[in-house]
Amino acid sequence: MSEEFAWIREEISKLPGVQYSFKEEWGSERYHVLDQLMAMRGTNKEGEPILTLKCDAEKSEQLRAENPAVVPGYYMNKRVWISVLLEKEQDKDLIRALIHHAYSEAKNKLPKYKQAELFD
Repeated sequence: MSEEFAWIREEISKLPGVQYSFKEEWGSERYHVLDQLMAMRGTNKEGEPILTLKCDAEKSEQLRAENPAVVPGYYMNKRVWISVLLEKEQDKDLIRALIHHAYSEAKNKLPKYKQAELFD
């Protein structure tokens, strides 16, 4: 996995309750908020580095319409997941904002008692 995008792991790992795993078969880093998947970093079928993130359906549609580096979630539900083509999207602030949005989306899927465990 390219170290060029190692800052993404650092950014996600700062968030409360995030757990990291590596899915060998997919060659992907996975990030969960407790038991809710929020992000994956890997490659698409063309071998391009991507970051796939959980996303609100309306926001997902808007982002894809406005930004050619944001595409439907690779191998995920295209309605509520997006993939960012990392070599095409140079705006780290946008990627950070999308990471935080994905975190909120995943956290909000947790039961309230588990959300309370996150302390944020």
